[in-house]
Amino acid sequence: MSGDGATEQAAEYVPEKVKKAEKKLEENPYDLDAWSILIREAQNQPIDKARKTYERLVAQFPSSGRFWKLYIEAEVNILFYFFLYRNCSIHYSDRKQVRNIDN
Repeated sequence: MSGDGATEQAAEYVPEKVKKAEKKLEENPYDLDAWSILIREAQNQPIDKARKTYERLVAQFPSSGRFWKLYIEAEVNILFYFFLYRNCSIHYSDRKQVRNIDN
């Protein structure tokens, strides 16, 4: 068995509580306890992995402002960090260019 297979398995790991919550939602798509477990898991995931859960959540509860807010905040947070990182990188490179001009 190669190291790549182990990496793929680790990346695909789904906690048991999430599996149980998914099973509960198959039986009752309005089970708020099960959704709470999935929401907590999504909040600890990168947005590209969590987005599917948020989209399912707001599709199931389209008039829930609370759930839309969670989804929007997750999307906005990634944008905030992207722009913060980008601006820090630009400022750093600007300072580096200024130092090169001074020398």
